[in-house]
Amino acid sequence: MITIDDFKFHERDPADRTWTETLFIIFSNAEHAISGNLYCLARPNMGVIHNSIEIHKGFSFHPWQIDHNDTQMHLPCPEDYSDFTLENGLSFKAHSASDLEWHYKSLDGNCEVDLDFKAACPLIDTHDPEDNPLAGQSKVKGYEGWNNGHMEGKGHITGRLLVHGKEYEIDCVDGINKSWGPRNDWGSRGATWVHIDLGDELSAFLVLDISFENKEIVYGPFRYGYLAKSGQRWAIINATMRAERLDMLVTRAVVELEDANGEKHTVYGKTIAGAPWYNFNPSSAAFQTLMHWQCGNLSGHSHIADFVGLGYMSRGMADQYSTD
Repeated sequence: MITIDDFKFHERDPADRTWTETLFIIFSNAEHAISGNLYCLARPNMGVIHNSIEIHKGFSFHPWQIDHNDTQMHLPCPEDYSDFTLENGLSFKAHSASDLEWHYKSLDGNCEVDLDFKAACPLIDTHDPEDNPLAGQSKVKGYEGWNNGHMEGKGHITGRLLVHGKEYEIDCVDGINKSWGPRNDWGSRGATWVHIDLGDELSAFLVLDISFENKEIVYGPFRYGYLAKSGQRWAIINATMRAERLDMLVTRAVVELEDANGEKHTVYGKTIAGAPWYNFNPSSAAFQTLMHWQCGNLSGHSHIADFVGLGYMSRGMADQYSTD
């Protein structure tokens, strides 16, 4: 079970330089096709933290098209990961495991973010069988760092975004996560994190591996996931996803899933905003898309985020040099 203590730094071997703890929230304003995220990667034994703030509107296929992109490495690591302020203007506070708060004011004055997160259901410890019946198969192949301590959360995110002098309301359902453990990233594999929002009736979260076949992304196998409704959470036991894309950004997606009650759902997604996120980690890239989801008469907005190691992506996508 996840508690507020999991937002602090966990017990660790102080000699392990690879010990890493991450913190992430993704959010949107669907009316204006705005998508954003706040991300921290701390290495407390080395005394440093890497931070990335990324905001984009509509489609951005290149880094220079992104509306706000602030990434700073090797900032001093805070003592308390559950309540901190960084030198780049980002602050975070966990009031409880289900009540979180972020604030950010860029040093150049071009961007401000104020967010409150209220969990829609209890946060999931992905390796605890009490939280995740598929804990034994939930490891993402090739990414051992992601397979140590890991929590996922879905909730109601409210607040404001100010970017380049214009203010937007934030009122969405989307996700957070936090990880902890030894992590020596080198970009060896990939996975997709999928948040589905269908209004007050239903929301879902799921993770699938990513592989490449003939320079196309293939999703699967399914690793774990859950559905949330009326404060309750229950497991997804099987899921598939297929997608169309332009360059590496998803444009349409179909998700088929079966929950622990035996109910099956087919959800269709159309992208309204997307961007490549190249600087959350030097070893990897993410391709973040804000989707309009529909399932029968239900609809809503939330994100797909394809995370791919740069080395793995080049092996799957790059033209090979000829030796002739």
